[in-house]
Amino acid sequence: MTFTEQSLSAQLAGIPEGSRLVVAFSGGLDSSVLLWALYRLLQQSNPGAFGLAAIHVNHGLSPNAASWQQFCADTCVRLGIELSVERVHISRHAGASLENLARQQRYAAFTRCLQPGDCLVMGHHLDDQAETFLLRTLRGSGPRGLAAMPGTRTLGHGASLRPLLRPLLAVTRQALEDFARAQQLQWIEDESNDATVFDRNYCRHELLPVIARRWPAYRENWLRSAQLCAEAEELLQELAAQDYALTATEDETVIAVDALNRLSPARQRNLLRYWLQRLRVADPGWNALQQIVTELLPAAVDAQPEVSWGDRCEQGGEEGRADGSRNSEAVRRVLRRYRDRLYLLHTVPPLASQECYEWCPPAPLALPGNGGLRVSPSCGSGLRQLQQDTVLRIRYRQGGESFRLAGRRTRPLKKILQDAVVAPWLRERLPLLYAGDELVCIPGIGVCEGWQAQEGERSWEVIWTLDSGASSC
Repeated sequence: MTFTEQSLSAQLAGIPEGSRLVVAFSGGLDSSVLLWALYRLLQQSNPGAFGLAAIHVNHGLSPNAASWQQFCADTCVRLGIELSVERVHISRHAGASLENLARQQRYAAFTRCLQPGDCLVMGHHLDDQAETFLLRTLRGSGPRGLAAMPGTRTLGHGASLRPLLRPLLAVTRQALEDFARAQQLQWIEDESNDATVFDRNYCRHELLPVIARRWPAYRENWLRSAQLCAEAEELLQELAAQDYALTATEDETVIAVDALNRLSPARQRNLLRYWLQRLRVADPGWNALQQIVTELLPAAVDAQPEVSWGDRCEQGGEEGRADGSRNSEAVRRVLRRYRDRLYLLHTVPPLASQECYEWCPPAPLALPGNGGLRVSPSCGSGLRQLQQDTVLRIRYRQGGESFRLAGRRTRPLKKILQDAVVAPWLRERLPLLYAGDELVCIPGIGVCEGWQAQEGERSWEVIWTLDSGASSC
């Protein structure tokens, strides 16, 4: 296979006219060829067909980083191409791969720099794709991982969503080098590419040459396998979407166990991956999924089983989060089952249950380690508005409390919370509102007899917010 500007042009057919193509420009062979070929196409195309710019990320990891940056700057000046330079700091933590950390910072920088109408264009080629496929195989990936790098995807999220394009995935490195030499291009050789301490370099220098001697067409064959895996993953996603519609609840972090249990184990695992992906949470891995399917889902209704795992990153594609970044600190995720519901949570530190806080509504109150309280003005429902100087006291359950909901008899608080289907792990965190020694309101549960607003009377809806969820009365 040969590489030409015309073959590249064919890969750009789906780009909206007027888009600005922003090349991820490291100065290496692949990005140098990509930038030059796009520059040549721009000279040959109609005015306004597309714009062209480049972005260089300086990781600061090599003693040559400054000279690489200068090379990229000089190249872009010579071609009249706008260049953005992003300098990133990589703080390595225990157990982390330097390759992955650099990649995370790089994609986060791309996300920050892209503007509306921009399309990030990357120079990953067929050899890169083969290396990725092999590495994913060695790590035991499923269809999604073995699909390797997609030719197109999105970067960012919400209003910052931008397209990412890899138009060289079917082109070998040798073809790119042949083009570069024919065009008398210069490029940078990163000395770290020879360090076989890195997994990708070990595959490139030690494993793949051996494979190539026996199976010279392995790159094209693996590309076809990756494409088949991508198709299989697409079908799995479609099936998971149908299954999710049967298990979803009003809270996206909660799914129905009864509907989930009607699926086969394979479909249960597929749905769980899909659900976690929707919530931008990393796949917990095969072992944790197996534990969820074999232990947590079949558990008795009155049991309170849970499965937890460390989630160092939010999930969002083969490079990291969908916005190009990752969390720098591990988050401990936990799936808990209560009755017919499966809840996705993250672990939080225990509360100082003996603490007492004073609150003067309508000003909001932050509760250390437990979200916060606020009031929403209302009329004729909820807690009647108190005098301006009235101080409420916030406490947590100590055990033995009783409460009389408006219009009902006095009952133990434990029974009230059970009847209200408050999850056990929330009961100890539920803020209780006292006036003096009288328990007058429990957010999400109700107001005490004698403290409720009458018809036409100004009142407050008391709202407790814990993370993204809210509980109100």
